[in-house]
Amino acid sequence: RRAASALPPHAQPLARGLRAAGSADRLLFALFNSTSTHALPALIATAYDSLLANATAGGSRLSASASALPYSKRQEATLSAIIAVFASIMVLVPFAFVGALFVTPLLRERESGSKQMQFVSGVGPVAYWVSSWLWDAALYAAVLLATLAVLCVARGVVPAAAKAFAGSAEVLGATALSLGLFGFAAVPFASASSFFFSSPSSGLIALIAFHFVSGFGLVIANFILSFIDSTADANEQLQPLYRLFPAFCLGDAFYTLAMRDATRALVGEGHEQNLLASDQLGAPLLALLAEGLVFGCATLALQYNEAAPLLPALAARLRRPRAPAAATGQSGASTGQSGAAAGQGGAASTGQSG
Repeated sequence: RRAASALPPHAQPLARGLRAAGSADRLLFALFNSTSTHALPALIATAYDSLLANATAGGSRLSASASALPYSKRQEATLSAIIAVFASIMVLVPFAFVGALFVTPLLRERESGSKQMQFVSGVGPVAYWVSSWLWDAALYAAVLLATLAVLCVARGVVPAAAKAFAGSAEVLGATALSLGLFGFAAVPFASASSFFFSSPSSGLIALIAFHFVSGFGLVIANFILSFIDSTADANEQLQPLYRLFPAFCLGDAFYTLAMRDATRALVGEGHEQNLLASDQLGAPLLALLAEGLVFGCATLALQYNEAAPLLPALAARLRRPRAPAAATGQSGASTGQSGAAAGQGGAASTGQSG
């Protein structure tokens, strides 16, 4: 009765009802944080454990445990999608630096005059750029092999994190192909970009920012816009524009690889599509291949234009004023009239002198 009188006013009617029902000796009043899901069960388990320990002089105790319910397929797919986005983003961050590093030696050669000396010595533009691309390809191949080795080692250490990119021979081959085609597009892109910068530091910073924004930013924007019903259709129409950027194509390829776990959680094993299908890795890989060829041709075109500036001469020729056709005809007629008049004047003066 004294314990019931010490309760808050809103709890006293409950205490009186329990006391009237003969349960006053077993009444417990507990304060708990309702925002914590496990607070009340843990508190009740502790209270019953204390009562049992007092009744048995410590001979018996109670223990309670809590475990989460298993995720549904939709929850597993949602978590896998979020992990896929972060995995593709984390890959894009270091490769934004890798793709931009190839512009630095090109700008140093131009700044020091080494490039001009090679051209003066008889090296042609095609030979110069092909040799440069082969050297850059060798450097990128070392980075590619090191990345694949790290993924293979991580598959044994943290299989849950690396199975999306190196879980099987097929997936590992797709990862290697995606990284290789990114290098195929990033190396000539850096070569073409070298014509628009004068110092190595400015070129390096600009390309790092470009790859970071076009990869990191567009992958996140694509993920968010695809999950909003009002922007999903517009985002689907913008996919060809997104694929103009090599970094986004790499991020899209890695996002597709990581999303295979979410697809497997929804539809089960054995229902995955071919990795090289157009709605899987086919579109970004084909875009990277086309970009590599386009950027390579653009580099050669810029080099030939630097040696013999065709574009400024063509622009100056287009800006040169031209006389109208009517004015030209009138000037020709006036010239003929003046010539006829001169002939008549000469004939008259000759006759008079004779």
